[in-house]
Amino acid sequence: MPSVHQLMEYFDTDLTVMNATIALYILAMAIMPLFWAPFSERIGRRPVYIMSMGLFTVATVICGVARNLTLFFVFRIIQGASASAGLTVGGGSVADMFKLHQRGRAMSLFVLGTILGPTFAPLIGGYVGQYLGWRWIFYISTMIGGVIFAADVFIMRETLYRPSYEQEEKAKTLTERIADLKFDPFSGFLLLLRPDVLLMSIPMSVSFGWFFFLVSELSPTYSEVYSFDQGSLGLLYMTGGIGNSLGSLIGGFVTDKYYIYLRSKSEGGVVKLEKRLPPIFFGLPLIVAGNLMYGWFLYARLHWFTPLVGYLIMSTGTMFTVIISTNFLVESYLQNAASLTAIVSCTRNLVSTIFTLVGAAARAGLGDGWV
Repeated sequence: MPSVHQLMEYFDTDLTVMNATIALYILAMAIMPLFWAPFSERIGRRPVYIMSMGLFTVATVICGVARNLTLFFVFRIIQGASASAGLTVGGGSVADMFKLHQRGRAMSLFVLGTILGPTFAPLIGGYVGQYLGWRWIFYISTMIGGVIFAADVFIMRETLYRPSYEQEEKAKTLTERIADLKFDPFSGFLLLLRPDVLLMSIPMSVSFGWFFFLVSELSPTYSEVYSFDQGSLGLLYMTGGIGNSLGSLIGGFVTDKYYIYLRSKSEGGVVKLEKRLPPIFFGLPLIVAGNLMYGWFLYARLHWFTPLVGYLIMSTGTMFTVIISTNFLVESYLQNAASLTAIVSCTRNLVSTIFTLVGAAARAGLGDGWV
């Protein structure tokens, strides 16, 4: 994202079009989990990781050598589609490997891993783009993708526990095996008809939408208002990463500790899942306060550091609520953990796509304070 101006100049286009590449990337990350998750529940987690990472590596290198905007658009979509597998199937892998009282912290570490990339990538990408050019951002990502792909092939083990799977598969004909792979990727949307899933998905989706709105506008805003150069713009994204990391770690710690406390107070050590939700109310005020601080501090043209304080608070509250909400939903629908994670991810990314697409126009029309 710090290199967005380089891309605008190379492809001779404007910020709205370049934001569309980000939005389409997010949209692909919203749709493809609907396919990856049920697929992983049929053939296992490991094959999905291998296929998706191989596809990601190929798409990334093609983005790096793209000479026209159409090719860049197409393979950015493929890149987003393949990148979504780890984010989605990972939730199922956590449910596969950890027991109830361990999943809160394990889920927070998993989510933390997914946000460390967006934290440091803009920082590194800003300086790589400034000194080596925007293509090298994709070349380096290709190298990293290749290493992970090799690790998936040679080191990763299957986590989905299916004790009689091999015996059952041997007894099936080829036609029966192919039939087992068929699924309706959109059937998972029926989960949204359940009140608990819907009520958890809506606030998560809106808060993520605002977060991605700020991410998409952070670079142009600070280059315009505070005259930051490309390398310095990358440093700004550290703020959201630190906030997300804090929210993730605190959310996982609070979830597990609160569960242990409730179990010690309950009869027979049985705790209703919904009783684990009250800590979420500590995160919601942080989201609102952080957004207001960011917008109005920018509007007042205060020192560049002050809007970042709001950004930090907002991102902390966002990830804190996401961790508690996601852990609650995974525990509620443990048998369909990957599919549930896919649906929540889909709704979250769909809203983020919309917010990203309208970001530049909304800021231009309403100004920093009201947006």
